[in-house]
Amino acid sequence: MYFSVDRKKGLKIGETYTNDYQAKEFIHYIAEDERRKMRARLSDGKFISVMSDGSLDSAVMEEEMVYVRSASEGKVKVDFVGVKAVSKPDATNIAEAVCSIMESGVSTDWKNKLVAITTDGASVMTGVNNGVVAKLRADRPNVLGIHCMAHKLELAFSDGIRKNVMARKVEDLLSGLYTLYHKSGVNRASLKQHFRELHMKALMPTRVGGTRWLPHLFKALDHFLRGYAGIVRHLEKSQEATNVNAVLRAKTKGFLNIGKDGGVLRFCCLLHDTIYQLSNLSKSLQRSGSTVAEAQSCLSSTQAVIEKYKSRFSDVNSGVLQAMRLTSFQYWPEADTSSDFGDEEVNKLISHFRPLFLSAGVDVELIPDQWTILKTELYTAGFSQGNFEQTWPTVNRMLRHRCPDVLDLFDALLTIPATTADCERGFSVMKQVKSDWRSRLKGETLSDLLKTQLCSPDIKDFDPTKAIEIWHADSLRSRRPDFVRKHGPKETEGGSDSDGTTSEEEEL
Repeated sequence: MYFSVDRKKGLKIGETYTNDYQAKEFIHYIAEDERRKMRARLSDGKFISVMSDGSLDSAVMEEEMVYVRSASEGKVKVDFVGVKAVSKPDATNIAEAVCSIMESGVSTDWKNKLVAITTDGASVMTGVNNGVVAKLRADRPNVLGIHCMAHKLELAFSDGIRKNVMARKVEDLLSGLYTLYHKSGVNRASLKQHFRELHMKALMPTRVGGTRWLPHLFKALDHFLRGYAGIVRHLEKSQEATNVNAVLRAKTKGFLNIGKDGGVLRFCCLLHDTIYQLSNLSKSLQRSGSTVAEAQSCLSSTQAVIEKYKSRFSDVNSGVLQAMRLTSFQYWPEADTSSDFGDEEVNKLISHFRPLFLSAGVDVELIPDQWTILKTELYTAGFSQGNFEQTWPTVNRMLRHRCPDVLDLFDALLTIPATTADCERGFSVMKQVKSDWRSRLKGETLSDLLKTQLCSPDIKDFDPTKAIEIWHADSLRSRRPDFVRKHGPKETEGGSDSDGTTSEEEEL
Protein backbone atom coordinates (compact mmCIF):
# COMPACT_ATOMS: atom_id res chain seq x y z
CA MET A 1 0.00 0.00 0.00
CA TYR A 2 2.76 2.45 0.96
CA PHE A 3 4.67 1.68 -2.25
CA SER A 4 1.57 2.42 -4.32
CA VAL A 5 1.14 5.77 -2.59
CA ASP A 6 4.82 6.65 -3.20
CA ARG A 7 4.50 5.76 -6.87
CA LYS A 8 1.43 7.97 -7.22
CA LYS A 9 3.51 10.80 -5.81
CA GLY A 10 5.95 10.25 -8.68
CA LEU A 11 8.72 8.82 -6.50
CA LYS A 12 11.08 6.34 -8.18
CA ILE A 13 11.45 3.53 -5.67
CA GLY A 14 12.36 0.67 -8.00
CA GLU A 15 10.86 -2.81 -8.06
CA THR A 16 13.42 -5.14 -6.52
CA TYR A 17 12.73 -4.50 -2.84
CA THR A 18 9.01 -3.72 -2.83
CA ASN A 19 7.84 -7.06 -1.39
CA ASP A 20 7.11 -8.60 2.01
CA TYR A 21 10.40 -10.50 2.17
CA GLN A 22 12.49 -7.35 1.72
CA ALA A 23 10.28 -5.43 4.19
CA LYS A 24 11.11 -8.13 6.75
CA GLU A 25 14.80 -7.75 5.90
CA PHE A 26 14.68 -3.96 6.29
CA ILE A 27 13.05 -4.36 9.71
CA HIS A 28 15.86 -6.73 10.67
CA TYR A 29 18.54 -4.16 9.81
CA ILE A 30 16.73 -1.33 11.58
CA ALA A 31 16.58 -3.57 14.66
CA GLU A 32 20.22 -4.56 14.17
CA ASP A 33 21.23 -0.90 14.14
CA GLU A 34 19.51 -0.45 17.52
CA ARG A 35 21.19 -3.62 18.84
CA ARG A 36 24.63 -2.35 17.84
CA LYS A 37 23.99 0.95 19.60
CA MET A 38 22.95 -0.97 22.71
CA ARG A 39 25.97 -3.31 22.57
CA ALA A 40 28.37 -0.39 22.17
CA ARG A 41 26.85 1.39 25.16
CA LEU A 42 26.87 -1.73 27.34
CA SER A 43 30.43 -2.66 26.35
CA ASP A 44 31.58 0.74 27.58
CA GLY A 45 29.73 0.30 30.87
CA LYS A 46 30.94 -1.71 33.83
CA PHE A 47 27.69 -3.09 35.26
CA ILE A 48 24.34 -4.41 34.06
CA SER A 49 21.23 -5.98 35.59
CA VAL A 50 18.69 -8.24 33.91
CA MET A 51 14.89 -8.16 34.06
CA SER A 52 13.08 -11.27 32.85
CA ASP A 53 9.45 -12.35 32.71
CA GLY A 54 7.31 -14.81 30.77
CA SER A 55 3.89 -14.73 29.16
CA LEU A 56 1.76 -16.66 26.67
CA ASP A 57 1.47 -15.19 23.18
CA SER A 58 -1.42 -15.45 20.70
CA ALA A 59 -0.20 -18.88 19.57
CA VAL A 60 -0.36 -20.11 23.21
CA MET A 61 3.44 -20.37 23.34
CA GLU A 62 5.44 -19.40 26.39
CA GLU A 63 7.61 -16.40 25.49
CA GLU A 64 10.44 -15.25 27.74
CA MET A 65 11.23 -11.54 27.47
CA VAL A 66 14.48 -9.96 28.64
CA TYR A 67 15.37 -6.33 29.36
CA VAL A 68 18.75 -5.07 30.49
CA ARG A 69 19.37 -2.09 32.74
CA SER A 70 22.61 -0.15 32.91
CA ALA A 71 23.94 3.04 34.48
CA SER A 72 26.85 5.21 33.43
CA GLU A 73 27.85 8.37 35.28
CA GLY A 74 24.54 8.31 37.12
CA LYS A 75 22.37 8.01 33.98
CA VAL A 76 20.10 4.97 34.00
CA LYS A 77 19.11 3.27 30.73
CA VAL A 78 16.68 0.37 30.22
CA ASP A 79 16.88 -1.59 26.94
CA PHE A 80 14.77 -4.32 25.40
CA VAL A 81 17.11 -7.19 24.49
CA GLY A 82 14.91 -9.89 23.01
CA VAL A 83 12.17 -12.46 23.30
CA LYS A 84 12.40 -16.21 22.83
CA ALA A 85 9.87 -19.03 22.79
CA VAL A 86 10.34 -21.61 25.55
CA SER A 87 9.31 -25.18 24.75
CA LYS A 88 8.73 -26.00 28.41
CA PRO A 89 8.50 -23.25 31.07
CA ASP A 90 10.74 -24.92 33.63
CA ALA A 91 13.82 -23.41 35.25
CA THR A 92 16.34 -25.08 32.93
CA ASN A 93 14.65 -24.01 29.69
CA ILE A 94 13.91 -20.48 30.90
CA ALA A 95 17.50 -20.02 32.10
CA GLU A 96 18.79 -21.27 28.73
CA ALA A 97 16.46 -18.87 26.92
CA VAL A 98 17.66 -15.90 29.00
CA CYS A 99 21.30 -16.83 28.39
CA SER A 100 20.67 -17.24 24.65
CA ILE A 101 18.95 -13.84 24.43
CA MET A 102 21.72 -12.11 26.39
CA GLU A 103 24.56 -13.76 24.48
CA SER A 104 23.11 -12.95 21.07
CA GLY A 105 21.77 -9.52 22.02
CA VAL A 106 24.47 -8.20 24.38
CA SER A 107 27.70 -10.22 24.60
CA THR A 108 29.04 -13.64 25.53
CA ASP A 109 30.63 -12.30 28.72
CA TRP A 110 27.52 -10.53 30.04
CA LYS A 111 27.62 -12.44 33.32
CA ASN A 112 30.94 -10.80 34.23
CA LYS A 113 29.11 -7.45 34.57
CA LEU A 114 25.96 -8.80 36.18
CA VAL A 115 24.81 -7.09 39.38
CA ALA A 116 21.22 -8.31 39.82
CA ILE A 117 18.41 -10.34 38.24
CA THR A 118 14.85 -9.13 38.75
CA THR A 119 11.94 -11.53 38.20
CA ASP A 120 8.45 -12.21 39.50
CA GLY A 121 8.00 -14.34 42.61
CA ALA A 122 7.12 -17.64 40.92
CA SER A 123 8.99 -20.57 42.45
CA VAL A 124 10.38 -21.54 39.04
CA MET A 125 12.14 -18.16 38.96
CA THR A 126 13.17 -17.65 42.60
CA GLY A 127 13.68 -21.22 43.85
CA VAL A 128 16.70 -21.25 46.14
CA ASN A 129 18.35 -24.36 44.68
CA ASN A 130 16.99 -24.85 41.17
CA GLY A 131 15.25 -21.58 40.28
CA VAL A 132 16.13 -19.55 37.21
CA VAL A 133 17.93 -16.92 39.29
CA ALA A 134 19.99 -19.59 41.04
CA LYS A 135 20.97 -21.13 37.69
CA LEU A 136 21.90 -17.79 36.11
CA ARG A 137 24.12 -16.58 38.90
CA ALA A 138 25.62 -20.06 39.47
CA ASP A 139 28.91 -19.49 41.30
CA ARG A 140 28.44 -15.71 41.59
CA PRO A 141 26.94 -15.25 45.08
CA ASN A 142 27.35 -11.47 44.84
CA VAL A 143 24.65 -11.30 42.12
CA LEU A 144 21.38 -10.23 43.74
CA GLY A 145 18.05 -11.87 43.04
CA ILE A 146 15.31 -9.22 43.24
CA HIS A 147 11.65 -10.22 43.60
CA CYS A 148 9.66 -7.64 41.59
CA MET A 149 8.23 -5.30 44.22
CA ALA A 150 5.14 -4.54 42.16
CA HIS A 151 4.30 -8.25 42.16
CA LYS A 152 4.98 -8.43 45.90
CA LEU A 153 2.56 -5.58 46.42
CA GLU A 154 -0.13 -7.47 44.54
CA LEU A 155 0.52 -10.53 46.69
CA ALA A 156 0.40 -8.46 49.88
CA PHE A 157 -2.96 -6.99 48.92
CA SER A 158 -4.30 -10.37 47.81
CA ASP A 159 -3.24 -11.98 51.09
CA GLY A 160 -4.77 -9.13 53.06
CA ILE A 161 -8.28 -9.52 51.64
CA ARG A 162 -8.29 -13.20 50.66
CA LYS A 163 -10.61 -14.29 53.49
CA ASN A 164 -12.58 -11.07 53.72
CA VAL A 165 -16.20 -11.78 52.75
CA MET A 166 -16.99 -8.10 52.26
CA ALA A 167 -14.08 -7.69 49.85
CA ARG A 168 -15.38 -10.60 47.76
CA LYS A 169 -18.83 -9.02 47.73
CA VAL A 170 -17.45 -5.67 46.55
CA GLU A 171 -15.41 -7.31 43.79
CA ASP A 172 -18.47 -9.27 42.62
CA LEU A 173 -20.50 -6.05 42.55
CA LEU A 174 -17.91 -4.13 40.55
CA SER A 175 -17.42 -7.01 38.11
CA GLY A 176 -21.15 -7.43 37.67
CA LEU A 177 -21.72 -3.74 36.97
CA TYR A 178 -18.89 -3.72 34.43
CA THR A 179 -20.43 -6.68 32.58
CA LEU A 180 -23.92 -5.17 32.74
CA TYR A 181 -22.89 -1.95 31.00
CA HIS A 182 -19.95 -3.13 28.91
CA LYS A 183 -21.85 -5.83 27.05
CA SER A 184 -25.04 -3.88 26.44
CA GLY A 185 -25.08 -0.73 24.35
CA VAL A 186 -28.68 -0.06 25.48
CA ASN A 187 -27.77 -0.15 29.19
CA ARG A 188 -24.69 1.96 28.57
CA ALA A 189 -26.61 4.63 26.66
CA SER A 190 -29.33 4.67 29.33
CA LEU A 191 -26.78 5.11 32.12
CA LYS A 192 -25.18 8.03 30.28
CA GLN A 193 -28.61 9.63 29.95
CA HIS A 194 -29.17 9.40 33.71
CA PHE A 195 -25.77 11.00 34.32
CA ARG A 196 -26.76 13.89 32.07
CA GLU A 197 -30.09 14.33 33.87
CA LEU A 198 -28.20 14.56 37.18
CA HIS A 199 -25.66 16.97 35.65
CA MET A 200 -22.88 14.51 36.47
CA LYS A 201 -19.85 13.43 34.52
CA ALA A 202 -20.48 10.03 32.93
CA LEU A 203 -18.23 7.58 34.79
CA MET A 204 -18.72 4.11 33.33
CA PRO A 205 -17.97 1.05 35.49
CA THR A 206 -14.56 -0.33 34.59
CA ARG A 207 -13.03 -3.78 34.66
CA VAL A 208 -11.63 -5.05 37.95
CA GLY A 209 -9.71 -8.09 36.71
CA GLY A 210 -7.67 -8.84 33.63
CA THR A 211 -4.47 -7.22 34.90
CA ARG A 212 -2.29 -7.56 37.95
CA TRP A 213 -1.88 -3.90 38.77
CA LEU A 214 -3.79 -2.25 41.63
CA PRO A 215 -4.50 1.05 39.81
CA HIS A 216 -7.19 -0.72 37.77
CA LEU A 217 -9.05 -1.86 40.87
CA PHE A 218 -8.77 1.66 42.29
CA LYS A 219 -10.24 3.11 39.08
CA ALA A 220 -13.21 0.69 39.26
CA LEU A 221 -13.88 1.68 42.88
CA ASP A 222 -13.42 5.38 42.16
CA HIS A 223 -15.89 5.33 39.24
CA PHE A 224 -18.44 3.43 41.32
CA LEU A 225 -18.30 5.82 44.27
CA ARG A 226 -18.19 9.05 42.27
CA GLY A 227 -20.85 7.82 39.85
CA TYR A 228 -22.93 6.20 42.58
CA ALA A 229 -26.00 8.45 42.20
CA GLY A 230 -26.25 7.88 38.45
CA ILE A 231 -25.72 4.11 38.70
CA VAL A 232 -28.30 3.69 41.47
CA ARG A 233 -30.82 5.81 39.58
CA HIS A 234 -30.43 3.68 36.45
CA LEU A 235 -30.76 0.45 38.44
CA GLU A 236 -33.94 1.77 40.09
CA LYS A 237 -35.46 2.81 36.77
CA SER A 238 -34.66 -0.61 35.34
CA GLN A 239 -36.79 -2.15 38.09
CA GLU A 240 -39.75 0.03 37.10
CA ALA A 241 -39.43 -0.36 33.31
CA THR A 242 -41.99 -2.69 31.73
CA ASN A 243 -39.91 -3.36 28.62
CA VAL A 244 -37.01 -4.93 30.56
CA ASN A 245 -36.83 -8.73 30.55
CA ALA A 246 -37.03 -10.74 33.76
CA VAL A 247 -33.38 -11.83 33.72
CA LEU A 248 -32.10 -8.27 33.49
CA ARG A 249 -34.54 -7.15 36.18
CA ALA A 250 -33.26 -9.86 38.51
CA LYS A 251 -29.65 -8.81 37.90
CA THR A 252 -30.30 -5.13 38.46
CA LYS A 253 -32.27 -5.90 41.61
CA GLY A 254 -29.36 -7.90 43.02
CA PHE A 255 -26.84 -5.15 42.20
CA LEU A 256 -29.16 -2.51 43.67
CA ASN A 257 -29.59 -4.39 46.94
CA ILE A 258 -25.82 -4.81 47.35
CA GLY A 259 -25.07 -1.25 46.26
CA LYS A 260 -27.53 0.22 48.78
CA ASP A 261 -26.19 -1.85 51.66
CA GLY A 262 -24.66 0.59 54.17
CA GLY A 263 -21.97 -1.88 55.22
CA VAL A 264 -20.89 -2.43 51.62
CA LEU A 265 -20.74 1.30 50.98
CA ARG A 266 -18.64 1.97 54.08
CA PHE A 267 -16.28 -0.85 53.15
CA CYS A 268 -16.01 0.54 49.60
CA CYS A 269 -14.94 3.88 51.07
CA LEU A 270 -12.36 2.19 53.31
CA LEU A 271 -11.09 0.09 50.40
CA HIS A 272 -10.95 3.18 48.20
CA ASP A 273 -8.72 5.05 50.66
CA THR A 274 -6.51 2.00 51.21
CA ILE A 275 -6.09 1.17 47.53
CA TYR A 276 -5.41 4.83 46.78
CA GLN A 277 -2.21 4.51 48.80
CA LEU A 278 -1.31 1.14 47.31
CA SER A 279 -2.18 2.31 43.80
CA ASN A 280 0.20 5.27 44.08
CA LEU A 281 2.88 2.95 45.40
CA SER A 282 2.27 0.52 42.52
CA LYS A 283 2.58 3.33 39.95
CA SER A 284 5.82 4.49 41.54
CA LEU A 285 7.22 0.96 41.49
CA GLN A 286 6.29 0.50 37.83
CA ARG A 287 8.05 3.66 36.68
CA SER A 288 10.80 2.75 34.24
CA GLY A 289 14.18 3.69 35.68
CA SER A 290 13.10 3.64 39.32
CA THR A 291 15.71 2.38 41.77
CA VAL A 292 15.48 0.09 44.78
CA ALA A 293 16.19 3.11 47.01
CA GLU A 294 13.29 5.05 45.47
CA ALA A 295 11.07 2.01 45.92
CA GLN A 296 12.09 1.83 49.58
CA SER A 297 11.26 5.49 50.06
CA CYS A 298 7.79 5.09 48.52
CA LEU A 299 7.24 1.92 50.54
CA SER A 300 8.18 3.61 53.82
CA SER A 301 5.68 6.41 53.31
CA THR A 302 2.97 3.93 52.35
CA GLN A 303 3.75 1.71 55.35
CA ALA A 304 3.10 4.67 57.61
CA VAL A 305 -0.52 4.55 56.43
CA ILE A 306 -0.94 0.78 56.00
CA GLU A 307 1.22 -0.88 58.63
CA LYS A 308 -0.25 -4.36 58.20
CA TYR A 309 1.48 -4.87 54.84
CA LYS A 310 4.94 -4.20 56.22
CA SER A 311 5.96 -7.80 56.87
CA ARG A 312 5.70 -8.71 53.18
CA PHE A 313 8.55 -6.31 52.40
CA SER A 314 10.77 -6.94 55.39
CA ASP A 315 13.71 -8.10 53.24
CA VAL A 316 14.30 -4.64 51.75
CA ASN A 317 14.91 -3.20 55.21
CA SER A 318 18.04 -5.18 55.97
CA GLY A 319 21.41 -6.20 54.55
CA VAL A 320 22.63 -5.13 51.12
CA LEU A 321 19.22 -3.90 49.99
CA GLN A 322 19.01 -1.56 52.96
CA ALA A 323 22.48 -0.22 52.16
CA MET A 324 21.21 0.75 48.71
CA ARG A 325 19.28 3.59 50.33
CA LEU A 326 22.42 5.67 49.81
CA THR A 327 21.39 6.12 46.16
CA SER A 328 18.32 8.10 47.27
CA PHE A 329 19.15 11.61 48.44
CA GLN A 330 15.97 11.58 50.53
CA TYR A 331 17.83 9.43 53.06
CA TRP A 332 20.81 11.79 53.30
CA PRO A 333 20.88 13.78 56.57
CA GLU A 334 21.59 17.45 57.16
CA ALA A 335 25.25 18.49 57.05
CA ASP A 336 25.72 18.79 60.82
CA THR A 337 25.01 15.06 61.33
CA SER A 338 26.78 13.67 58.28
CA SER A 339 30.28 12.89 59.62
CA ASP A 340 29.94 9.08 59.60
CA PHE A 341 26.78 8.84 57.51
CA GLY A 342 26.84 5.86 55.15
CA ASP A 343 30.24 4.50 56.18
CA GLU A 344 28.80 1.20 57.40
CA GLU A 345 26.60 0.83 54.33
CA VAL A 346 29.49 1.52 51.93
CA ASN A 347 31.65 -1.10 53.65
CA LYS A 348 28.78 -3.58 53.45
CA LEU A 349 28.38 -2.95 49.70
CA ILE A 350 32.12 -3.25 49.09
CA SER A 351 32.19 -6.57 50.93
CA HIS A 352 29.26 -7.99 48.95
CA PHE A 353 30.24 -6.78 45.47
CA ARG A 354 34.04 -6.96 45.80
CA PRO A 355 34.55 -9.65 43.06
CA LEU A 356 32.33 -7.71 40.65
CA PHE A 357 34.10 -4.41 41.35
CA LEU A 358 37.55 -5.95 40.93
CA SER A 359 36.60 -7.54 37.59
CA ALA A 360 35.28 -4.14 36.44
CA GLY A 361 38.56 -2.40 37.29
CA VAL A 362 37.22 -0.53 40.32
CA ASP A 363 39.82 0.16 43.03
CA VAL A 364 37.81 -0.93 46.06
CA GLU A 365 40.49 0.22 48.51
CA LEU A 366 39.93 3.82 47.48
CA ILE A 367 36.15 3.77 47.84
CA PRO A 368 35.90 4.58 51.61
CA ASP A 369 38.13 7.67 51.30
CA GLN A 370 36.36 8.78 48.12
CA TRP A 371 33.01 8.39 49.90
CA THR A 372 34.20 10.82 52.57
CA ILE A 373 35.41 13.25 49.90
CA LEU A 374 32.11 12.94 48.04
CA LYS A 375 30.04 13.78 51.12
CA THR A 376 32.28 16.66 52.12
CA GLU A 377 32.30 18.23 48.66
CA LEU A 378 28.53 17.94 48.25
CA TYR A 379 27.69 19.45 51.63
CA THR A 380 30.28 22.21 51.13
CA ALA A 381 28.68 23.05 47.78
CA GLY A 382 25.33 23.50 49.52
CA PHE A 383 23.74 20.10 48.91
CA SER A 384 21.45 20.25 51.96
CA GLN A 385 20.33 23.79 51.05
CA GLY A 386 19.30 22.69 47.54
CA ASN A 387 21.94 24.82 45.79
CA PHE A 388 22.08 22.39 42.86
CA GLU A 389 20.03 19.61 41.33
CA GLN A 390 20.21 16.51 43.52
CA THR A 391 20.71 13.86 40.85
CA TRP A 392 23.52 11.40 40.23
CA PRO A 393 24.29 12.74 36.72
CA THR A 394 24.84 16.16 38.34
CA VAL A 395 27.08 14.64 41.03
CA ASN A 396 29.06 12.80 38.36
CA ARG A 397 29.64 15.99 36.39
CA MET A 398 30.89 17.70 39.54
CA LEU A 399 33.04 14.97 41.11
CA ARG A 400 33.73 12.15 38.63
CA HIS A 401 37.37 13.31 38.32
CA ARG A 402 37.92 13.15 42.10
CA CYS A 403 35.76 10.18 43.14
CA PRO A 404 35.59 7.78 40.17
CA ASP A 405 35.56 4.53 42.15
CA VAL A 406 32.81 5.40 44.62
CA LEU A 407 30.71 6.77 41.75
CA ASP A 408 31.25 3.45 39.95
CA LEU A 409 29.80 1.81 43.06
CA PHE A 410 26.71 4.00 42.75
CA ASP A 411 26.44 3.19 39.03
CA ALA A 412 26.33 -0.50 40.00
CA LEU A 413 23.53 0.18 42.49
CA LEU A 414 21.57 2.27 39.99
CA THR A 415 21.50 -0.66 37.54
CA ILE A 416 19.43 -2.72 39.96
CA PRO A 417 15.72 -2.61 39.01
CA ALA A 418 13.02 -2.82 41.65
CA THR A 419 10.38 -4.38 39.34
CA THR A 420 9.81 -6.16 36.03
CA ALA A 421 7.23 -3.58 34.93
CA ASP A 422 9.21 -2.92 31.73
CA CYS A 423 8.73 -6.57 30.78
CA GLU A 424 4.99 -6.25 31.38
CA ARG A 425 4.87 -3.24 29.08
CA GLY A 426 6.88 -5.23 26.54
CA PHE A 427 4.33 -8.04 26.66
CA SER A 428 1.55 -5.55 25.92
CA VAL A 429 3.38 -4.52 22.75
CA MET A 430 4.15 -8.16 21.89
CA LYS A 431 0.45 -9.05 21.98
CA GLN A 432 -0.27 -6.21 19.57
CA VAL A 433 2.49 -7.33 17.20
CA LYS A 434 1.90 -11.09 17.44
CA SER A 435 -1.85 -11.00 17.13
CA ASP A 436 -4.21 -13.85 16.22
CA TRP A 437 -3.71 -12.99 12.55
CA ARG A 438 0.08 -13.13 12.90
CA SER A 439 0.40 -16.04 15.31
CA ARG A 440 3.03 -17.81 13.15
CA LEU A 441 5.67 -15.13 13.50
CA LYS A 442 9.08 -16.67 14.14
CA GLY A 443 11.09 -15.72 17.19
CA GLU A 444 13.77 -13.80 15.26
CA THR A 445 11.19 -11.77 13.35
CA LEU A 446 9.23 -11.07 16.54
CA SER A 447 12.38 -9.83 18.29
CA ASP A 448 13.21 -7.59 15.32
CA LEU A 449 9.71 -6.11 15.29
CA LEU A 450 9.73 -5.52 19.06
CA LYS A 451 13.23 -4.01 18.97
CA THR A 452 12.09 -1.61 16.24
CA GLN A 453 8.83 -0.79 18.00
CA LEU A 454 10.30 -0.37 21.50
CA CYS A 455 13.71 1.14 20.80
CA SER A 456 13.87 2.95 17.45
CA PRO A 457 12.86 6.63 17.22
CA ASP A 458 9.49 7.81 15.98
CA ILE A 459 9.25 7.82 12.19
CA LYS A 460 9.45 11.62 12.02
CA ASP A 461 12.81 11.49 13.87
CA PHE A 462 14.10 8.26 12.31
CA ASP A 463 17.35 8.44 10.32
CA PRO A 464 17.73 5.22 8.26
CA THR A 465 21.30 5.98 7.14
CA LYS A 466 23.07 3.66 9.59
CA ALA A 467 20.62 0.80 9.04
CA ILE A 468 21.08 1.16 5.25
CA GLU A 469 24.87 1.06 5.69
CA ILE A 470 24.61 -2.18 7.70
CA TRP A 471 22.23 -3.60 5.08
CA HIS A 472 24.67 -2.77 2.27
CA ALA A 473 27.65 -4.13 4.19
CA ASP A 474 25.94 -7.48 4.84
CA SER A 475 25.09 -8.08 1.17
CA LEU A 476 27.06 -10.71 -0.73
CA ARG A 477 26.35 -8.90 -4.00
CA SER A 478 25.59 -5.34 -4.98
CA ARG A 479 22.15 -3.98 -4.21
CA ARG A 480 20.15 -2.98 -7.29
CA PRO A 481 16.93 -1.15 -6.35
CA ASP A 482 16.16 -0.33 -9.99
CA PHE A 483 16.42 -3.94 -11.21
CA VAL A 484 13.17 -5.22 -12.74
CA ARG A 485 12.74 -8.99 -13.05
CA LYS A 486 11.37 -10.25 -16.36
CA HIS A 487 8.71 -12.83 -15.56
CA GLY A 488 8.45 -16.12 -17.39
CA PRO A 489 5.07 -17.45 -18.49
CA LYS A 490 4.50 -19.27 -15.17
CA GLU A 491 5.86 -16.59 -12.87
CA THR A 492 3.45 -14.56 -10.82
CA GLU A 493 3.70 -10.83 -10.42
CA GLY A 494 6.10 -9.73 -7.69
CA GLY A 495 9.09 -11.94 -8.53
CA SER A 496 11.15 -13.85 -6.00
CA ASP A 497 11.36 -13.09 -2.29
CA SER A 498 14.99 -12.00 -2.36
CA ASP A 499 17.37 -9.85 -4.32
CA GLY A 500 19.20 -12.91 -5.66
CA THR A 501 19.16 -13.38 -9.45
CA THR A 502 20.12 -16.13 -11.90
CA SER A 503 23.04 -15.80 -14.30
CA GLU A 504 20.62 -15.20 -17.18
CA GLU A 505 18.87 -12.42 -15.31
CA GLU A 506 22.19 -10.80 -14.41
CA GLU A 507 22.99 -10.51 -18.11
CA LEU A 508 19.78 -8.52 -18.82
